[in-house]
Amino acid sequence: MLAPRRPQLLVLVGIVLVALTLRSAATAVSPLLEQLRADLDIGTTAVGVLGLLAPACFAGVGALTPALGRRLGLERALVLSLFVTVVGSLTRPLAPSTTAFLLLSAVTLSGMAAGNVLLPPLVKRYFPGQIGPVTSLYVVMIAAGAALPPYLAAPVADSIGWRLSLASWGLVALVAVLPWLPRLPAASGVGMIAQGRVAVLRSRRAWGLTVMFGMTALNVYALFVWLPPILIDAGLSVDRAGGLLGLYAGTGIPASIVVPLIAARMRNPFPLVVLFTAFFGIGYAGLAFAPAAHPALWVVLAGLGPSTFPISITMINLRTTTESGSSSLSGMVQGIGYAVAGVGPLAFGLLHDATDAWTASLGLLSGTVGLMLVGAWFACRPGTVEQELTDRGLAVDDHGVAPVLTGQTP
Repeated sequence: MLAPRRPQLLVLVGIVLVALTLRSAATAVSPLLEQLRADLDIGTTAVGVLGLLAPACFAGVGALTPALGRRLGLERALVLSLFVTVVGSLTRPLAPSTTAFLLLSAVTLSGMAAGNVLLPPLVKRYFPGQIGPVTSLYVVMIAAGAALPPYLAAPVADSIGWRLSLASWGLVALVAVLPWLPRLPAASGVGMIAQGRVAVLRSRRAWGLTVMFGMTALNVYALFVWLPPILIDAGLSVDRAGGLLGLYAGTGIPASIVVPLIAARMRNPFPLVVLFTAFFGIGYAGLAFAPAAHPALWVVLAGLGPSTFPISITMINLRTTTESGSSSLSGMVQGIGYAVAGVGPLAFGLLHDATDAWTASLGLLSGTVGLMLVGAWFACRPGTVEQELTDRGLAVDDHGVAPVLTGQTP
């Protein structure tokens, strides 16, 4: 149970608010596409580019963020990322053209990408003994931040216009800055520099977690794009297919509340991963061979599969000893993982076009679930990245500095 002191309580509020900002700028656009087409003449190609921006920014900026955290300190880097999100969110509705809108969307998503990577080491810094509960809380807030804009963006746009509707999500990021301001005077990257940069690319455990996270994200991105067409081709109405997509998105929220708590209590959470990959497989088999028979059942099962996402986020802190290790592992897992995930929707669609059926595409996703299991086997084994590298004689960063094996808390 969480029982933080007052300064920690303020940090906890900050973590919750940051989590709410990490998806809203991405999911607030889709309900407003018709208005964007009318005012900015955004075409199909631009919409496709917009869809690729999120994984591209999450990958590229995410990989660079650990270095920023070491240089500025985690708190200052986070505040900078929030200001970037605010600037992008407030200015992109003013964009005079499609190109400007895409560029400012990239700015917004870049701020969110840095926040993705910085939250795990901040949880490790302020709540080292409560990683499961705090991770559970902020993963649920990420899901809420993704789910709210699609429901609210259009009604708000009907009242005040699409530009103000889209800009309003930047206010959440602005409010999220406030709890972190008291931490800035004491914030620096000295502690993480002293710990040394952990050579996570040399760790089998780190690569396993990266594969596990990347395959999870790939499956989620593919289903978000292609689940409605699969169901429509099976004879369901457009409205029902859209409703089932919402069911798919919402199914994982309850699991996100309890899964990090369970994973944090397990010495090796691999059996938990096996359970959720089984849900993936059964859901995909149903969608491939009997999609119209029990579509809600298949969607719920496929929606439970991505519970491997909160496990992956939790494991970033459970499988590292130091804040530097957590930051480096977070950057690697999310940077490479999101880069791989961006290929998912494209590969899924190309395979469908080549076969004129959904079976092969769903078979491809089932194959990635197998890779997820292989990655999880290495990621879930007891121990930490730092200890693994030390035992293998590889615990040295690119500058010849050996990371210490003790964490530090404020």
